[in-house]
Amino acid sequence: MIELPIYQKHREISIPEDIKPLLYGDAKILIAFSGGKDSVALVLYMLELGIAKERIELHHHEVDGRGVDLFDWACTPSYCQAFADAFELPLIFSWRQGGILREMNRENEGLQDVYYEENGAMDIFNEQGNLVHLPSKKGSSTRKKFPAVAADLRTRWCSSIAKIDVLSRLVNNRFKSGNLLILTGERREESKVRSKYKSHEKYRSWTKKRNAWQWRAVIDFTEKQVWELYEKYKVQPHPCYELGWSRCSCQTCIFSSPNTWASIHELSPEKIEMIAKEEKKIDHTLYHKITIWDKVGKGTSFIKSANLKRWKSEALGRFVSPIFVDKWVMPDGGFSPEASGSV
Repeated sequence: MIELPIYQKHREISIPEDIKPLLYGDAKILIAFSGGKDSVALVLYMLELGIAKERIELHHHEVDGRGVDLFDWACTPSYCQAFADAFELPLIFSWRQGGILREMNRENEGLQDVYYEENGAMDIFNEQGNLVHLPSKKGSSTRKKFPAVAADLRTRWCSSIAKIDVLSRLVNNRFKSGNLLILTGERREESKVRSKYKSHEKYRSWTKKRNAWQWRAVIDFTEKQVWELYEKYKVQPHPCYELGWSRCSCQTCIFSSPNTWASIHELSPEKIEMIAKEEKKIDHTLYHKITIWDKVGKGTSFIKSANLKRWKSEALGRFVSPIFVDKWVMPDGGFSPEASGSV
């Protein structure tokens, strides 16, 4: 057991013996950074442990694949960029062309290609890094389905196709050898499925030359501990939390409750209409035998009018608020029981 050297309010966290040589050695640390509370906690925890910023690299996967803006929050890339800039950390964007929507409509073809910006920490609205193109194998299979509301990543394929596989391909291309730590932000407290996750394991792209391990470093953190780190560093949460979302997953995450869908409809009615059109086009509903309009109709929006007025433009556009705030206040989505993210 180790004692956190700076943030004494956290209980002692056990760092696995397999991880210690990498963490305190020369391993490059890649953090899967969604902009949500758990990925932010990962970054802050590494700083708490005294890990040099030069060893850390943030990786954000754009789930809409720079195509039609349907699933993700529009502000997420700019929020991630603002956070990275504030903490002086490199940020690399990656995506599968066309994202979830393109894969959902795949017919008699293979997966779309993967791209990433080799040079991180650039303003995505003014200058892009050097794009790296990773072609995918040709194929002839058909999807024509929404991701299933299931823990199995073979049927709830959005995570694997738009995020997990994208990062793996980037790692394969950029790091031919050496020591790597890939950090992801799952926490056992979030669900029964995640409660059974291993704290660490060999990364899917591990080879004899590429000693890569995945470490779920905050897996035993409570939500209270996560928000305490935010408060200590006075970090402004992603706008979705201010609007009442409990999780910063996709805005239109398939694991959303009826109340969350009603809130999405209040905030972005065009996205509900787009999903409804897709249901008719591919003859497949997001939920089994239940249309998206049925789901919306069963809920009530939880967005407070004051929060809507303050955060709507940034949530649906570009994040422009300061990352560091003078007075930190728990967002409305903190400790919310409302489902709005994957299990």
